[in-house]
Amino acid sequence: MSTYILTFILGASIASFLNVVAKSHPVNQNWISRRSACPNCQKNLTPRELIPIISYISQLGRCTSCQAKITPLYLLTEIIGGILFISPLILLPNPHPYLIQAWIFFSLLLTVTLTDLYWRLIPNKILIAFGIPLFLIRPSIAGAIIGFLFFYGTSLLGKMLFKKETIGGGDIKLFLIIGLVLGVYSLFLSITISSAVALAYILIIAKNKNKPIPFAPFIAVGSIIAYFLSYQ
Repeated sequence: MSTYILTFILGASIASFLNVVAKSHPVNQNWISRRSACPNCQKNLTPRELIPIISYISQLGRCTSCQAKITPLYLLTEIIGGILFISPLILLPNPHPYLIQAWIFFSLLLTVTLTDLYWRLIPNKILIAFGIPLFLIRPSIAGAIIGFLFFYGTSLLGKMLFKKETIGGGDIKLFLIIGLVLGVYSLFLSITISSAVALAYILIIAKNKNKPIPFAPFIAVGSIIAYFLSYQ
């Protein structure tokens, strides 16, 4: 049990850091040396205000200085990060030989989900930063090539048919890395699940059917499910 608790804390802490990266990196803010601060009053946060999950709950989701409301996305990100880190310990063979790969892969998917939600983009530097270590751990070259070519071809076809960009360049490069990790079969499984979840969201939940939506969250859901199913 202690292993699960410590792993959850690790995942929540890393998710908190990745949230800072996602908010800062696309606008070239220095997230390495810059201290965490309230986005409203810019007051530097104390160590007590930086404890994942606990700080948000104890402060009732508000800044202790200006009392501005803090978006629940911070809390949700930390909880999801913790769950993603303990899930391989529960759902995969234990000890899982590629546990580090799973953690890096899930961290990538969480980070690009956040950048897509915040900025509607998937930065190349983030893809490279996570892609290099994933390439060094049991890479599927065929999956990477097929993932890139499939979506690049789909993008070209979409431009021809609709006279506009239908798939973002970040999504195409992201699927190159997803194919690198999942391999060919699980890659297409992730595409199927991602598309189904996105379609369900558009038909059932989305209020404005014509408004562009960030696709990275759906890619992340499909890829995580496909990752676990590949070990069943």
